[in-house]
Amino acid sequence: MKKSPWFPLLPVLILSLLFGAVFSAAAEPAQDITRLCRLKPVSGGKELKKALDRDYKTFWRSSGGAGAVIDVTVPAGEEASCVWFQWYDHPHAAAVQIRSENGQWEEYAATEGRFLSECLFLPEGTTEFRITNRQSSRRKTPLPIAELHIYGAGDLPGEVQVWNPPCEKADLMLLAAHPDDELLWFGGILPMYAGIEKKAVQVCLMVPTVPRRRLEELDGLWTCGVRNYPVFGNFADRYSNTLKKQYVHWGKNRVRKQVTEWVRRFKPDVLVTHDLKGEYGHGAHQICADAAVAALKDAPNRTKYRESWKEYGGWDVPKCYLHLYAESPITFDWRVPLDAFGGRTALEVAQEAFAKHVSQAHTRYTVEDSGYGDCRIFGLYRSLVGPDENHDDLFENLRDLSAGLNQ
Repeated sequence: MKKSPWFPLLPVLILSLLFGAVFSAAAEPAQDITRLCRLKPVSGGKELKKALDRDYKTFWRSSGGAGAVIDVTVPAGEEASCVWFQWYDHPHAAAVQIRSENGQWEEYAATEGRFLSECLFLPEGTTEFRITNRQSSRRKTPLPIAELHIYGAGDLPGEVQVWNPPCEKADLMLLAAHPDDELLWFGGILPMYAGIEKKAVQVCLMVPTVPRRRLEELDGLWTCGVRNYPVFGNFADRYSNTLKKQYVHWGKNRVRKQVTEWVRRFKPDVLVTHDLKGEYGHGAHQICADAAVAALKDAPNRTKYRESWKEYGGWDVPKCYLHLYAESPITFDWRVPLDAFGGRTALEVAQEAFAKHVSQAHTRYTVEDSGYGDCRIFGLYRSLVGPDENHDDLFENLRDLSAGLNQ
């Protein structure tokens, strides 16, 4: 029999096909199998479908307190690898249980109730499990689930949010008034520095606003590449058109105390915030800029706000930029294609992230690199590391310095 010229290569080809198949299977993204699963609340709580409708306006809240349980059965031929919770109005401690060898339910993994978006991972081959309340208090509060996601085997898709805690030491701290402001007025800063450069970026928001907007905020930040969980102040969503009136709403000392605490806690190399005039004159935006400027003096001063000084120590911010500030300006080009975002530009990523704020779709606001709120333009308000010469990087003069500025 005449042998094919490919015969000596057949073993290599077969091995290549086999390994290719293995690696291809390993790279398969996990599918959302939530709607295929049978979910049965064991104790109380009707309308579980509200946690499955992918609409943050609706939510399911269990009844039964400590007895709140959801039994989950995975369809034949599937297995569950991950449960992703998006809590409605507050983070919640929950657990997943699997059956032991003797048939008893035993806790396998649990959340600590720190974030509004949390994941729990299941052992390989899981076909049934329980979701349970895990609050430590004797009188446990109900499970407040805005959205529940269950994923099958495979690599988790990119939209699943597995958050890191807020920064212990931030490269960049972005202080904004409301959810979505960090996109509207700051444009490509988050995609560039968090998504591309993988900087430790801490977003701080003064106004927590309503529950659905906090979940939209997480979606937008995650889209930009932010992986450290944001922090929210506790200031009411009140509007005024002057700094003085906004301080009447919020209290000057209370605002400055909060911003100084954040600066001391996160110790940013670069602090970025709103326009001193509030972009279009919004008092809450003006407060952010005014309080940030005040914190540049207050944060390193041990006589100011002693409580946060004792907890975090002082911090003298090396660089501070304000949106639209005229001195030593940087005008970014957010229209350069970025390989890490599949060729999309920083502007396009910011616009995609803003689209996650579904509740704001009816407003007149859009992420624009022109006009009165041009998201490209920032000015260096103060620097401890010398003036900018190139005017193209928030971290100019910082990249080659040792981390000893505040030591």
